[in-house]
Amino acid sequence: MANVLLLSSCSLVSISPYDSSADKAITKLHKQTAEFFAETTTATDKPGCGYSHHLPFYQNSKVSMSSLLVRARAMADNHLTVSQLELLSSSYENLAQLHQLGCFTPAQVSELWVSFDASFSAILKLELAKKYGR
Repeated sequence: MANVLLLSSCSLVSISPYDSSADKAITKLHKQTAEFFAETTTATDKPGCGYSHHLPFYQNSKVSMSSLLVRARAMADNHLTVSQLELLSSSYENLAQLHQLGCFTPAQVSELWVSFDASFSAILKLELAKKYGR
C-alpha cells in the first residue's frame, strides 16, 4: 500500500527529445557571443566600441535566436527549452539597448558575460540531459 501511495505522489514531466541541431546552434551562438564580449573588452574606449560598430553581431544573434525559438516551439513538450531561449533572447535585446547608451566598461563586460554564460550553460545542460536521459 505504501508503494502505491509513493508512486502516485510522483509525477513525470514530459519533455521533448534531444535536438542535435539546437545543440549545435546554441554552441555556435555561444562562441559568437564569447567573441563579441572578448572584442568589447579590448575596445572599451576605442572608436569601434559603439553599438553601430557591432550591428552585425546584434543582427546575427537576433536571427539565430529567432531560428532557435521557431524550432524549439515546433517540438512537443519543449516548454523548458522554449522558456530558457526566451530569456536568452530577452538578454540580447537588453544588451543591445544598453549598448546603444554607450560603450561598455570592462566591469560591465565581465558582469554581462557571466550572465550570458550562465544562460548558455543552462540551455546546454538541459539539451545534454535529454541526450543522456538524465
